[in-house]
Amino acid sequence: MHWFKESGALVPSHDDLAWLVDRTARDIHFTGSDASGWEDSIWILNAFYELPLEGHVPTHDELHKSRIASGEIGARMINGFNLDADTTTIGSGLGYERRPPAAWRRRTWAEMMNRFPQKIPTDGLLPGHRWFPVRSFPANIVLPTMGSMSEEDFTELINVLTNHSPGTVCSVYFADVWDFSPDPCKAPVYDARIRDLPAVINDAADEHQVFTPANMWPPDRSWLVYTDYDLWATKVSGSTELINDLRANPLLETLDRVPGSALHAGVIAGHRP
Repeated sequence: MHWFKESGALVPSHDDLAWLVDRTARDIHFTGSDASGWEDSIWILNAFYELPLEGHVPTHDELHKSRIASGEIGARMINGFNLDADTTTIGSGLGYERRPPAAWRRRTWAEMMNRFPQKIPTDGLLPGHRWFPVRSFPANIVLPTMGSMSEEDFTELINVLTNHSPGTVCSVYFADVWDFSPDPCKAPVYDARIRDLPAVINDAADEHQVFTPANMWPPDRSWLVYTDYDLWATKVSGSTELINDLRANPLLETLDRVPGSALHAGVIAGHRP
């Protein structure tokens, strides 16, 4: 059973995903719904971390394959097919990530794009590993994880959302890619105290692989948080005032995106060292 189905901090909600489905263009909803209808929106980019080291550092793929060669770990096999022989380990994980030890330094996407140059996509490609030309990063760089915000970013987002919420409770939907409901309107939605969510997620991570909610919204639906299972970023939609507060927040790295047009200089706002 999934951890969130057992959590005493989450109670079944009277709300459901029907209203999100009605406001979402695509047909797939179990990984999260990117609905429309708010004044503004912004992407919060997941974190890169680096442990500063001197000299040559092997890539995640080189390190992984050397561990296989030494017998430390076995090759990943599916139906007799050796995944490691024909794939590259890029170094990106899945799910919620806690803040690494103090020696690790956070790096912004702007910094990483300067170090691994590639033209920023302008064809609607959402933030993820395909934004970078490197197939496998040096092993002293921890890449953003897919499908979840990090401990730092989620906590700060909740701090901001609390100031823009009509009450103390919000509704949350957790993506379930293995046991999802064929009818998204019947997928389980829970209510929780907004301020409690960082602690709830962090405590659950002690014993489970966890993800921050795929969707979150308050009772008046004045904002929406969307974290897709396959992306390295979280989209927040809401009032202009809320989005401006997120954009100006020195503890978050944000991205403004104009669909169908080029991203221009300064659109990636990297604040945190």
